[in-house]
Amino acid sequence: MLPNVDPAILEALGLEATSSKMVSHGGSDFSSTYKLIATRDGEELAFFIKTGTGTNAEAMFRGHCSDFC
Repeated sequence: MLPNVDPAILEALGLEATSSKMVSHGGSDFSSTYKLIATRDGEELAFFIKTGTGTNAEAMFRGHCSDFC
């Protein structure tokens, strides 16, 4: 089951929920990745979204590579 698009993402990008959908797009051991497809002003747009939980994901999102480098 794909997650709903977070309202904060829609607001930041100026998108409407009714014209936006997410589809699974790859992934890794510590993250989930999605392609957000939306229409704004008649133009189709695509965005990449990455989500994750846990220590490895936190390090990746914060930019700390000491756990990986």
